[in-house]
Amino acid sequence: MPIVTKPIQGIKNDNLNHGFMTQPSPRENVPSLPSIEDILKTTTSTVVMRDPQLQKRNKHARAQLRSIPFFVELGIDTVVHADVYDNDFKLIDYTHYSSEDVVDTVDDIEFPLVHITTQEGVEEYGEEELVRALLQRATEERERYILVTDTTSPRLPTYIQKPGRSIVDDYDVAVKDYKKLSADYLGDYVDSALPASQTRNLHYHRASEYHKQYDAPADTLENIYDYTRAPAESPVWEPLYYFIEHDLENVLDEYSERISDALRSWTERGETRYVANQMLDALRVCEFEKEQLKEYQQTDPHLR
Repeated sequence: MPIVTKPIQGIKNDNLNHGFMTQPSPRENVPSLPSIEDILKTTTSTVVMRDPQLQKRNKHARAQLRSIPFFVELGIDTVVHADVYDNDFKLIDYTHYSSEDVVDTVDDIEFPLVHITTQEGVEEYGEEELVRALLQRATEERERYILVTDTTSPRLPTYIQKPGRSIVDDYDVAVKDYKKLSADYLGDYVDSALPASQTRNLHYHRASEYHKQYDAPADTLENIYDYTRAPAESPVWEPLYYFIEHDLENVLDEYSERISDALRSWTERGETRYVANQMLDALRVCEFEKEQLKEYQQTDPHLR
C-alpha cells in the first residue's frame, strides 16, 4: 500500500495539502518550467538516473532521497524506495510505496514513477523482481519509469546472465546523471543563494530562492531554517507540520536526535543537528500545537 500523509485537521488554509503547507513561490523573474522531456532531453519512457549519493546503504549514508523534490517539481510524485531510507519522515509531500511491500502488487502501482534503489538493493535486498516487473510494465505500457540508482548499468543477474550486460543493453532506456542534470536545472531555473556543491536537493534551493526574494537569510541551511527570521510562506515551515501530525508520540528527550536523523536522508553534508534544534525550538515555542504553529508562522519575523 502507498504511504501518504493525512490532512492536518483544524487548520483552515487554501494551500494545505496532505499534511503539508504547500506555498506558492513568487518567481516573476524566473523562466517558466519546461516539460520533463525537455529537462531529461529524451522522449524515451524509461530512464536510468545515476545518483552517486546512493552508493552507500548503511546507517552512515546520507541524502539518498535528495532527488525526490526535483522529480516532484517535474510532476512525478509517486516514489518507490526502501524503508531504510526514509526514517519515517517526509521533507515534502509525495506518495511512497515501500519496495519491501510491493513486489507482489506491482500492477497496483501507478505511472509515472520514480524508483530509488542500488545494485546492492537489487542483488542483496530482493528488488530484482520488482525492477524487472516495473521495467516490463513501463515498456509495454509506454509509461514513464525513472530508476534512480548508483550505476549507469544496473544488472539483473538472474535474468541477464551474460557477463557485462545490464538492463541498458536489453531494454530501451535512456541513461542520465543526476549530478549534471540537477546542476543544469539549478543554473537555468532556480535563483538560489545556496551553492550546488552544498546540496542538490531542490527543496532547499527553492527555500533559499524564496528567502532571497524577501531579503531573508538564504545562504546556508542553518540560516534558512532560522524560524525567527523565515518568511511566513517559506517552504521551511512544511516539516514542522509533518512532525506535529505524525510524531507527537516521539516527543521525548532524544527528539532533537530523531529530527536530525530524519534530515540525513535528505541532506548531503553539514551538521543536521543544528537545523534539527532550530525546528525543535520552533515546535516548543508553539507547544507542538498546530494552531499555535500557524499563528507563530504568520507573525511578523521582527516580532517572533
